[in-house]
Amino acid sequence: MDCWAIGGRVDYLMRVAAPSVAAYQEFMEGLLQVGLGIDQYYSLVVTKSVKSNSPIPLSAVKER
Repeated sequence: MDCWAIGGRVDYLMRVAAPSVAAYQEFMEGLLQVGLGIDQYYSLVVTKSVKSNSPIPLSAVKER
């Protein structure tokens, strides 16, 4: 769904939606097999939505 390049210990953060843990695992194994250079990955599973944001339109963002 989304992918960000980030600084720090982790290089990229992906947001993935899958119908099941098995489908997610199959997706990740596919990424590892195509040779993208992924050495390791960490998974965090959302158990409950606490707050959900809609995108903020750029017109609403003002420089300071």
